Amino acid sequence: MGEKTDGWKRFIRTERYARKFFRQSLIMFLLVTSIPGLFTGLIIYWASTSQIERELQALHEKQIMQRAENIDDQLSYLELMFSQWSFDAEFDDRLKYLDFVYDYEKVHAIYRKLLVMTGSHPLIDRVELYLNSPRPLVFTKDIYTFVDERAGAERHAGLLQHKQLEFWHGSWRNDSRSQKGSDEPALSLVNKVPRGSTEPFGYIVALVNKERLVNLLQTLTPYNEGSTFLLSEDGEPIVSSSGTVSSELDHALLEAYVRQGGEAASFLLDYKQTTYSVSAGHFSRLGHEWTYVSAAPLTAITAPVLLISKLIVWISASGLALALIMSWLASNRLYRPVARLVGLLSKEREPLDAADNRDEFELIQRNWQEVTSERQLLSNRLEEHLPFMREGFLLQLVQGYLYSLTEKEIRDRLRHYGWDTDGLQFSVVLVQLHGFSNLEGRFSVGDEDLVTFASANIVAELTEQHLSRFQVLNFHDLSFGLLIAIPERESGSEFRAELRQLCAEWFYAVARVLKMQMTVSISGTTEQARHIPFLFDETRQALNYSDLKGSSQIIDPERLSDSEAMHKFSYPFALEKEIIHAVRIGSEEQAGALIERFLDTLTAGGPAKLVVQQGMMQLLASLQHAMLHSGTNPLQLFAGMNLFEQLSGIHDPSDMKTWFRQKVIGPYVRELISRQDHHLKQMVEKTIILLNENYTSVDLSLEACADQFGTSAYTLSRAFKQITGVNFIDYLTNLRIEKAKELLRETAMKISDVASKVSYQHTYFNRIFKKYEGVTPSQYREMSRARS
Repeated sequence: MGEKTDGWKRFIRTERYARKFFRQSLIMFLLVTSIPGLFTGLIIYWASTSQIERELQALHEKQIMQRAENIDDQLSYLELMFSQWSFDAEFDDRLKYLDFVYDYEKVHAIYRKLLVMTGSHPLIDRVELYLNSPRPLVFTKDIYTFVDERAGAERHAGLLQHKQLEFWHGSWRNDSRSQKGSDEPALSLVNKVPRGSTEPFGYIVALVNKERLVNLLQTLTPYNEGSTFLLSEDGEPIVSSSGTVSSELDHALLEAYVRQGGEAASFLLDYKQTTYSVSAGHFSRLGHEWTYVSAAPLTAITAPVLLISKLIVWISASGLALALIMSWLASNRLYRPVARLVGLLSKEREPLDAADNRDEFELIQRNWQEVTSERQLLSNRLEEHLPFMREGFLLQLVQGYLYSLTEKEIRDRLRHYGWDTDGLQFSVVLVQLHGFSNLEGRFSVGDEDLVTFASANIVAELTEQHLSRFQVLNFHDLSFGLLIAIPERESGSEFRAELRQLCAEWFYAVARVLKMQMTVSISGTTEQARHIPFLFDETRQALNYSDLKGSSQIIDPERLSDSEAMHKFSYPFALEKEIIHAVRIGSEEQAGALIERFLDTLTAGGPAKLVVQQGMMQLLASLQHAMLHSGTNPLQLFAGMNLFEQLSGIHDPSDMKTWFRQKVIGPYVRELISRQDHHLKQMVEKTIILLNENYTSVDLSLEACADQFGTSAYTLSRAFKQITGVNFIDYLTNLRIEKAKELLRETAMKISDVASKVSYQHTYFNRIFKKYEGVTPSQYREMSRARS
């Protein structure tokens, strides 16, 4: 946001063309588009609201009348159904003589009948049967109870004396001990039994479920606001949608209804800043007239249209405000591309100066020219790098990494890299360089990549003079390839003849500049780009049939035959044995000379490179076999290297000889010498331990020790001298003299016993002791005692 503000500030400082008319026009346009909606909303809100309110109120009154008729139908159905039940045979004159002790089947039939009557209408809460004879009692659906209280009997008798056979009773109270619950008066429908009798002795009463009746009345107030209640003929409230007629709103409605004369009508009532639409009507109930009064807030009736009107006004007002904002934003937006472009150009190129007389489009034009120049420069660089990108793609293709690509995809990729391959066929040339080991002084080991690069450049320069479309693929291992594209109409034989003449120029130039020879393998032609990897494999295999003794040569895979490629040769088994023997004895120089003779013998008949490589691999296998016999693990000795893979990559016989000496024979001979030195050291250490343990033995000698360790006395003596610095006899003599001196100092043994202890005769012991210590044994003992 800060960058945008800074950009506008720079624009204002440098702007020379006013945009006032544009902004005013845009604001006017947005106002014109917003005002109709606002004006329409105001008309609907102020002019149409009253009319819509009247229409909605009339619709509301019609709905109230329809719902009132529904309530009337429900109550009429209840009255009709109950009247029909009173004629049931179960409620005839025989009830007057009912024996409650023995006539239990009749009692159970009454129970079932009352149960069925209870579930016959949703407004019925329960049904009771009162009999005055033979004894006052009340039947319910599951029990009968005798009426013993005087007040209860009088109340039931009063209902029997009612002048109507079926009537509504608004103050029924529960006096059955089997019915638990509130003692609040309930609305009930009473039918005398037996029906048609001039002297009924009982009646059936259906108690209306107050909650369900209230729910039914609430249908007259469909907006969940307001109130509805029923009045009896004498003006007493029967039931209200709020439960009882006790709220202030109910009293206000009742007073307003009375003021209207108690007639069925519709009127408006203002109560506590709310206008109610009041509807009143009458029900005819069994010769009596009931009155319903329903009130609903007028705001709830007209709420949809008011909400929509207000919503339209608010939307229009919001649209106007939004239009004002959008007018400013749109003006900025329309100029933003130019401002952004000018800001970017001034930021990247030079700061925009207010004193600069150039306008924005001059600045854009100048920078556009600079961008075009840079684009051209980048395009040229891309053109320069296209050959390298094409070479990378073709290297992946010829090495088999793009087998999943289709013919079309390969040609599209080549076209993308600058090769239009339509109407072209392909051929492959593979070049192998020889004689790198003969370039000592000019190149050293590790310069193979440099030599390959130089040779490939020479070949490319010469090829450009004859072929228009080709790609050099450098493999960096003294070999490289050429992928050549030629027209489909050109004959393959003519192309190969021309290519053979070109190869002669390659041979001469590379031999003159780099002093190296070349083997060239030329493939056939194919019209399928997907077959290029197979052509490379074919030419690479053909290189195995090159003559290692020859100079530069051309190999045509189509002209090869087994008789020409596979020359007879005699494998030098005798030289192989001599080489293995020289290696076993650790003679590295002799083994190297024998390997040179071995190679000369293999190449004497001029066999193909494949034959020579197979012979050298056989020699390598024999050497590894000999190593295993000597207890050496080739895998550990050569650090897991695949020697056969390395050998297969060497094409020159002199390089093979050098590789054998450096990579195979040298490490093995050094391992043999190391193992031999370790073995001799262990043997000398064991000999010293043996001397220290058995110096008292008369039979201890150099020959005995050599026999015990399985070697010759000469080998043991030489190794003992080399490792300890003294010969065997001197070491044994010094050991015995030291032990004798220890016995002389620390014991009182006789001199003769000491001599015998260290395996010497007495006279010889005195002579040898004096020779090494300069004193006799007895003198040494006296000197030791004197010092202690």
